[in-house]
Amino acid sequence: MPYTLKTLADKLELAYSGNADAPLDHICAIESLDDGGVAFINNPAELSNLPTPTGVFDSRQKNISQISTEAGGAIIVPEATSHPTLNLILSDDPLQHHIKATSLLYHPPERSGSIHPDASVGKNVIIGKNVTIDARAVIYDNVTIGDQTVIRAGAVIMPGTTIGSDTLIYPNVTIRENCQVGNQVIIHAGAVVGADGFGFYQREGVNLKIPQTGIVIIKDNVEIGAGSTIDRARFHQTVIGNGCKLDNLIHVAHNVQIGDHALIAAQSGIAGSTSTGSHLMMGGQSGIRDNLKIGNNVTLFARTLITSRTSDGETVAGMPSRPIKVWRKAQALINSLDRLVERVKRLEKRE
Repeated sequence: MPYTLKTLADKLELAYSGNADAPLDHICAIESLDDGGVAFINNPAELSNLPTPTGVFDSRQKNISQISTEAGGAIIVPEATSHPTLNLILSDDPLQHHIKATSLLYHPPERSGSIHPDASVGKNVIIGKNVTIDARAVIYDNVTIGDQTVIRAGAVIMPGTTIGSDTLIYPNVTIRENCQVGNQVIIHAGAVVGADGFGFYQREGVNLKIPQTGIVIIKDNVEIGAGSTIDRARFHQTVIGNGCKLDNLIHVAHNVQIGDHALIAAQSGIAGSTSTGSHLMMGGQSGIRDNLKIGNNVTLFARTLITSRTSDGETVAGMPSRPIKVWRKAQALINSLDRLVERVKRLEKRE
């Protein structure tokens, strides 16, 4: 559906200023605002004292030094903002309304609501209403798929697995046997759910496999990035809590329990049998050792390794991890080592 400034603002139930008939057809960032684009700004000061015609946006400083006043797009801005020439949509939460505008203007691949004839569907499969299963997807026996769920091309869902409603499984995802995936889950291309955990023991110098007989449970509103791997438990369950968001290339080992609403950035990993509280935040390439208990609201800076249990609310950095204030002090000392070495050398020469 094509939108104008007026019709989009009306759809969002917001006021606007500018050219009511300006056509809007795509979402963009403020630094690339163009004809038909819709961007957003959270701080009204960013629109103050704008010179005319073209310009440059310094995203690092969060400051617009110039912006084209001739662009036909629109900016979603805080309610108190005004500008004589720009098309503005006035919002009490510009980010949230920009996201709502995205859902109106961005059109993802269509859902057929049917099973493609080239899909392979096994026996005793229960399929809900308006389910889309694309070509060359493989659904094994005894799988259950909830209403409105989409299984994209090449995905493999193995026996006994349950997938909830309104879930999106992208191409070439593999979900192993007996796993449970909740409602409104997104699993991106190439992810593997329920692979064997890394379980081995040695006898006479030979590595022998420990069978991994447990499952993975992914609760509601979870998103799992491309190429991520979530291992099945040895006996019981590996669990990803409600609302967790995992970036690309994440590894969650067997028996791990991640609490609700975690945010985990790319190339991070959690070793086996560790449990975390809610609202865990892990920066890129960070990790948590095995068999630990991590508190609620714990934050890891990028490339941090936690090697011992943490209490609620800790923010840590470094390898091994330290409280953030201690780590920053240590980093400052490291940066002073050259001067300290020269000072020691001068003192030694005086002796």
